[in-house]
Amino acid sequence: MSRCIGLLICLIIIIGATSHVGFKYYYDTLSFSFVAGGSVGYGLLKDQKDRFIVNCGNGAVYFGWFGTFIGLIALTAGKWNNWGDIDKTGIAMSVAMLTLFYGYIIKLITLVFKKNSK
Repeated sequence: MSRCIGLLICLIIIIGATSHVGFKYYYDTLSFSFVAGGSVGYGLLKDQKDRFIVNCGNGAVYFGWFGTFIGLIALTAGKWNNWGDIDKTGIAMSVAMLTLFYGYIIKLITLVFKKNSK
């Protein structure tokens, strides 16, 4: 029960912070799909049925970082001809960092389902 309350408090804080900036900046379907798919894939890759949810949480963080690295490499390589244009670069950087945001949110949610180790 205390885990659920802790998660609720954390999510309220995160939602409050993101609402201050604007929810539209935190929504990208492709980024979320990348992290969620990688999370499930990592959970299956570990092949530990009793720790599947925990492994999915870890995988979400890993794929959050992978997505950010991929986005930053594409950004600096000039994939979208945005290097030097601060308006385009700023938007591209924010999308590149969304995968980290999603990864840590998923990890936070999976902590509720972690079994107690006694």
